[in-house]
Amino acid sequence: MDFLNDKIDEEVEDKVIPGMTYAIIKDGETKIGGSGYKSLVPSIEKISVDTVYDVASLTKVIVIVPLICKLVDDGKIKFDDKVQKYLPNFKYDDITIYNLLTHTSLLPADIGSKEIVSKEKIIDEIYSKNKEYETETKVVYSDLGYILLGELIEKLYGKTLDVVAREKLFEPLEMYNTSYNPTNKEICAPTEVTHDRGLLKGFVHDEKAYSMNGVAGHAGVFSTAKDLSNYVSMILNNGQFNGNKILSKEIIDIWFKPLVYDERCDWNRSFCFIVGSNGIVIEQGENVISFNGFTGPSISIDRNNNLGIVLMTNRVHPTRDNKLISKERPKISEVIYENLVKSKKI
Repeated sequence: MDFLNDKIDEEVEDKVIPGMTYAIIKDGETKIGGSGYKSLVPSIEKISVDTVYDVASLTKVIVIVPLICKLVDDGKIKFDDKVQKYLPNFKYDDITIYNLLTHTSLLPADIGSKEIVSKEKIIDEIYSKNKEYETETKVVYSDLGYILLGELIEKLYGKTLDVVAREKLFEPLEMYNTSYNPTNKEICAPTEVTHDRGLLKGFVHDEKAYSMNGVAGHAGVFSTAKDLSNYVSMILNNGQFNGNKILSKEIIDIWFKPLVYDERCDWNRSFCFIVGSNGIVIEQGENVISFNGFTGPSISIDRNNNLGIVLMTNRVHPTRDNKLISKERPKISEVIYENLVKSKKI
């Protein structure tokens, strides 16, 4: 896909990103490629389509949302169940699973750095936190809610979140290079050069997830463009992958519904996904969902045009101060739409 490689090369030259791999799914056909560099420091390394990226908050929508929805599909929980029913140490009896999924619990967005020391300390801090507003009165994007959902999943399955994700999602979706705590760190794209931990390569960038031994509900997953294309294909195929049901169509339909309005960002959300046009895709309408991670990767799914876009990059390498991708990502999307939707070919 020369047009996309050319655009990526332009972004690399302008120092927006070190490089990018991608997967474009159109009408059931997938194209995978990439251009640029995996690493800039301490040495320059060319990108490979098999490069593994820290997907940061994409963890929320590729692990937590489908696992919770699978529990609902299987009749083990309900969206309107109180969180306290499964996590009795949680002090609020009015916050539901739905509230955590839609960021309407009104728990704080984060916790202070002094509390980021261990998994146990983080969970205790979340249990003790006061709500910032009354539940369902507004949307406050919160890592804490998704950490709690990860805890809930572990309790219901009786296994750690990384094991549940592998057994229930990654293996059925043939996402063989997707995991928490990747063992082969050499094929991972590095993220930031940090003051405390040095250059991060194969170790999770997010501080809370790192303190939770790399396994958390809000961040921690590493993946490739190819693997995420399987996940996106499942969504485009109404919950089916290679003839196997992962989720029901009814669940997938919910993901495309604007359930809540995020006033701060001026966009609609479903279960964490952004619904409609935003800073990732240019298409309007309720049949488009997308999401991105702090480190740079993003996914978008357009049901109207039977199109999925996976963009994998490490924009925080070597520093998180580079925020240029927020303005440039829609331009990449626009190039894809110009060449694939309007021309009707891949």
